Amino acid sequence: MLNTQAVSLSLSVTSAVLYIACAIAFMFFPIGTLEFFNTWFHGLDLTTIASTKPISLFGIIIGLVSIMVVSAVTGAIFTAIYNSLQRKGS
Repeated sequence: MLNTQAVSLSLSVTSAVLYIACAIAFMFFPIGTLEFFNTWFHGLDLTTIASTKPISLFGIIIGLVSIMVVSAVTGAIFTAIYNSLQRKGS
C-alpha cells in the first residue's frame, strides 16, 4: 500500500523542480529550450506559437503553484487507484 501524502508530496515537489528548471532554461536559452521541446511534439513547431512577452516572476509563481496543486491531486488519485488495485489483487 502506498502512502497518499508521501506520493502526492513527492510528485508535487518533483514537478516543482522540473518546472523551475524549465523556467530557468527558458530565461537563459529561450530558442534552445523551444527547440528541445519541439522534439517532443512530432511536427508541432512551438516557435510559431511562442509568446513575445517576457517571463514575469508573477507568472512563474502562479505556474509553480498550479503545477504543484495539480501534481498533488494527481498523486492522490494515483495512490487511490493503486491501493484499490492492490487490495483486489491480494
